[in-house]
Amino acid sequence: MIASTLRRFDGFAPAFPTRLRRETRENQVSRENQVSREIARDRSTTGLGITLRGLSKSFDRGAPVIDGLDLHIPAGQFVAVVGRSGCGKSTLLRLILGLETPSAGRVAVEGGDAPRRIMFQEPRLLPWARVLDNVAVGLSRGGPAAERRARAAAALAEVGLAEKAGQWPATLSGGQRQRVALARALVSGPGLLALDEPLGALDALTRIDMQAMIERIWRAQGFTALLVTHDVAEAVALADRILVVEAGRIALDVPVTVPRPRRRGDPDLAALEGRILDHLLDGRA
Repeated sequence: MIASTLRRFDGFAPAFPTRLRRETRENQVSRENQVSREIARDRSTTGLGITLRGLSKSFDRGAPVIDGLDLHIPAGQFVAVVGRSGCGKSTLLRLILGLETPSAGRVAVEGGDAPRRIMFQEPRLLPWARVLDNVAVGLSRGGPAAERRARAAAALAEVGLAEKAGQWPATLSGGQRQRVALARALVSGPGLLALDEPLGALDALTRIDMQAMIERIWRAQGFTALLVTHDVAEAVALADRILVVEAGRIALDVPVTVPRPRRRGDPDLAALEGRILDHLLDGRA
């Protein structure tokens, strides 16, 4: 995936480092503040803040997969995590969600008791349940059945699949199944939505549509978003901030200061993508 992404930007590479070096720290801070004001103006933040202190994780007493990591993610921020396979991206996600127990350190969640939800690369729908019931699985048991179904129907409408409520998962396209999975993750009103390469199996046009949908819903609902992806172009298109993970540590922590809505082919996005790819492929920051 990284190699194919690099090929799409062969014509831009020589200009990336020069342009980035010319940007002063003052200009960068000014642009970061502009993005922060835009986010605050756009939506009220209901997301969870996440703070990691000395976080480490090893399996079977082996070498640490996550190694003494310190990190703060403000409430409502959209963070993308990129890195080579096996660098610890998905393990980091699972630690933040509470699906793995740290070997050392801690994960502190700030901002209330809103649920934390995850969307995987595979939709993981129940084949014996209709679409509406698959979405309702995302709600905790209890409460009137009619209320749960109404909330599931509203989540389906949010992802543009209201008319598919009574269908079986097998009748849906791959992109539609992923939209059902997104609705299931959103139906409980999460304060944190983790996205573990959820668009990797989709064709290019469906993937672009899903990226736009995720961004629209994030802006509207204000949850904190944490995206793991191998696609650097996807990361710079969606995120406020990109973390490059190497050997369980954060090698780069880069703000994305391009205002929204973002245009594909924007030279600033291309420059940022080039910088990250340079680091991943050549070891240069």
